[in-house]
Amino acid sequence: MSVRTRPKIFLIDDHPIVRSGLESEIKASGDYEYCGSASSIREGTKMMSFARPDLLICDVSLQDENGIRELDSIRKKFPEMKIVFLTMHRDWSYLQEAISAGADGYILKSDSMESIMASIKKVLNRGKVFPGEIANFSYDEKHIREVAEIVKKLTKRESQVLNFLSKGKLNREIAEELKLSVRTVEAHRASIFKKLEVDNMVELTRILVQLKSLDPN
Repeated sequence: MSVRTRPKIFLIDDHPIVRSGLESEIKASGDYEYCGSASSIREGTKMMSFARPDLLICDVSLQDENGIRELDSIRKKFPEMKIVFLTMHRDWSYLQEAISAGADGYILKSDSMESIMASIKKVLNRGKVFPGEIANFSYDEKHIREVAEIVKKLTKRESQVLNFLSKGKLNREIAEELKLSVRTVEAHRASIFKKLEVDNMVELTRILVQLKSLDPN
């Protein structure tokens, strides 16, 4: 009779207290195998090559690294591994950047440990975990597929603006990137909102989360 293998979890956080607290909870749960931790992505990547975790819990702001911006390189090394960001940042720009990068979850350090452990369980069961107003709202699949078709028909410039919006860029920053006036960017943004039938960035982020679920790659 085969023995059920427990999912392995690895932590990257430069705060020892955070790592210690999560390690204790993971071990105490009995449902998961704690397979190590590191204070940097560079160190963690080396260790994970041997540990082969099923889930990585990573801080966003490390001493000399940004976890979200390193996500793509981590994915290339560990394509099957789930990646969740555990952070103090409530800023929408970080959340949008994490979604755009393809994170499996974005959990706040201010959440209770019970909530954090429940989020870990959900991600390991092939779910996605994002803050309340995003995670607790969903459009039906038919609507999302219709929106996906609309996105394909956006103009080239609108697609560029949407891409920057999905990364949390402000109108001024987008204008600088595309060498446009802020007023022109605002016009493209208004057109995107109208075509996608959203009124604000919260609604757009909900759409982006679900569009990502249609095409996880």
